[in-house]
Amino acid sequence: MSKLEATIRLEQRFAILRDVIAGYRIRLQEMEKEVVELFATNQLSAISACMGEKQRIVRLMNRLEQFIVQWESNNTDVGIAHEPKREHLNT
Repeated sequence: MSKLEATIRLEQRFAILRDVIAGYRIRLQEMEKEVVELFATNQLSAISACMGEKQRIVRLMNRLEQFIVQWESNNTDVGIAHEPKREHLNT
């Protein structure tokens, strides 16, 4: 595998991680609605479980985001590098 192929694969993995984080954000929004519904029906144990799940998701999201930031700040070579267009010389 060439360095370019490895870089592209790495970028794809980070894109997948960002998609996972976005999915977690959507799930947290859904959980907020669920908690309101559970509160309306006085289901305290379910609210407690939901809050525990929320805390787990937030911790995981934070760790994933920190991982991405650290990796990208430490590895300035992450990204697709394009060579400048080469002009053919007539000799």
